[in-house]
Amino acid sequence: MYLNTFIKSSSIAVCIALTACGSDKEEVIEKIEEVLEEEVLEEVIAITNPFQGKVHGPHAIGTDDMSEFVYLDLDTLNILDISDAPEENSQWDVAFKGSEIRLNQHVDNVVSVYPIGNNSDFFDDNGDPIKESFINTTAKLELDDYLAITTEQAPSEIAGYISDKTVNILEGFYHYDTITQIYTPADEKYFIVNSDNHFTKFRVTDITAQGSYISSVSLEIAHQGHSYIRFHPEITLTVDTALSCSADVTDVYIDFNKEEEVDSDDDWDIRLPCNSTELAAEFAMHLADDGQAFHDLNNEYIAIDPSEIESYGFKADEYVIVAFDSLSWFQFNLNDEDLLWSQFDIYLLKTATLTYKFQITDFYDSAGNPGNISFRVDELADQVGIIDIIH
Repeated sequence: MYLNTFIKSSSIAVCIALTACGSDKEEVIEKIEEVLEEEVLEEVIAITNPFQGKVHGPHAIGTDDMSEFVYLDLDTLNILDISDAPEENSQWDVAFKGSEIRLNQHVDNVVSVYPIGNNSDFFDDNGDPIKESFINTTAKLELDDYLAITTEQAPSEIAGYISDKTVNILEGFYHYDTITQIYTPADEKYFIVNSDNHFTKFRVTDITAQGSYISSVSLEIAHQGHSYIRFHPEITLTVDTALSCSADVTDVYIDFNKEEEVDSDDDWDIRLPCNSTELAAEFAMHLADDGQAFHDLNNEYIAIDPSEIESYGFKADEYVIVAFDSLSWFQFNLNDEDLLWSQFDIYLLKTATLTYKFQITDFYDSAGNPGNISFRVDELADQVGIIDIIH
């Protein structure tokens, strides 16, 4: 819905356009009060719908993996200068790098996203993009859909939102029965670890629990190494973590190459953190800083080909499951010109304090240079939005 006040004087319209830029609703009305007739002013003041839909940007965010993330505060719409430890900063809400979008996971500001799904008709019955729908639309044509989104479209449950999540690649090596409170090994789950192109497949086959801690753990280890074309037969390694976790020991270390427990100064591959109070290991495993791993879900790999290392999906000890990876906001190369096309999908972004609606309108600046993002973002309101006077 658009502002329907009819202003006859072009000089008045120009005056408003020149002074309203960056102003909020109250400031605009104050300016209108100076120049409009009383009866027109009453109509303007009666408007309760929020001004929305302004396109912000373009902001330079780069185009490739060498780019740095650009951090946005939704409350102020400021780009923040965060060069160190962004995971320790709660001020930013959304980060951009190339086509990637990250959400803050800080405990004081966990940002989550909910897709409205407004442009589902941009895809055919097979889920394939309809080229003409993407190429022929514009930010202006998609504005009405954006303005129409109110709190009525927000999910009633927080479960409708998803967030970025940092996970440990070695999670899932045990089962826990919440009824019996018994821990058992997930011996059907295999992990393949890469340490300096030494490959090892392992699984946990036995766990002795000491309350909520591990007093003993057994691993089945199959080592490949540099000179072998397949994994060796499994050998069993049992570690007495209750014995190893003395008061001054912080972790239990395992070297797959030696197939034994080692000291922290050795070339270890995985570690189990100790609990100094219980003198046992935590229910956690971690890779060395240079290690990577992936889940061999069906125990199907008989060997790893080092020349194809990028194809296996190895991940670091901790990695991020990115919410927007499952909510792609664009399509690529629809016209065989290596261009990125926005889907103009609308998303709700929930921060620690507010909920916003968000729509990406472009990935290019006016000269056609990629890596320059533009978007709409407004606080979610109860009323349908009206276009800003200066839009």
